[in-house]
Amino acid sequence: MEFLHFVRRALVAQFSGLPPRDEFVRHALDAGVGSLPLLTLLTIFAGMNLSVQAYGTFVRFGGQDLLGLFCGVGGIRELYPVMAAVICGARIGATLAASLANMQISEQVEALEVMAVDPMRHLVAPRLWAVTLMLPLLCGYADVVGLAASYWAAVDQMGVNGGTFMEQVRDIVHLEDLAAGVFKGVVFGWLVALVSCYHGYRALKRDGAEGVGVATNRAIVHSAVLCIVLNMFLSALLYVR
Repeated sequence: MEFLHFVRRALVAQFSGLPPRDEFVRHALDAGVGSLPLLTLLTIFAGMNLSVQAYGTFVRFGGQDLLGLFCGVGGIRELYPVMAAVICGARIGATLAASLANMQISEQVEALEVMAVDPMRHLVAPRLWAVTLMLPLLCGYADVVGLAASYWAAVDQMGVNGGTFMEQVRDIVHLEDLAAGVFKGVVFGWLVALVSCYHGYRALKRDGAEGVGVATNRAIVHSAVLCIVLNMFLSALLYVR
């Protein structure tokens, strides 16, 4: 019930008007630009690994020319959006939870309330908007980087015909698949920000520094689990007819 009450307050704060611009820009840059190095590195290796694993199986049946189909569908529909949500969600969620927990423990939130400033609107709403808008962009970026890495591994390292690879990607991956990945990014971004803000906001002053660590740990674990579980339901909704 406490979580549902927080969700209601967060929704009211988020959609009651535009968030404070400076706070929104700061968190958007941290969530988006700050996540690019880690996401780029891991997505490159994930894309290459997708080609290597698929090639090792398909070549046994003479189906190595189907590598583009597998990498396109498996990567863009499922792997890269979930990777962006879990990897960036862990990084972003830890930052959000730690910052809010530290503000609670140091009584900065109480100080805002004393000055008649709504903490939900000033602290939570900009974080929700920033991550909700940045994560779908990160999902789209991961699609491009991951597919390029899969192409390089398949064509340059395993000798798959590049034209055949890209033709299969064009035939099997449609605009709605890219849109589905972006839609997942919006949902995952909002969920990560909400869960992280909740755990940071409910930290207690008596918990001290340990409370910051507990809030951060819970935010990372709960965000990752919820994103992976929710992904299954979203995939069933989008792709099972």
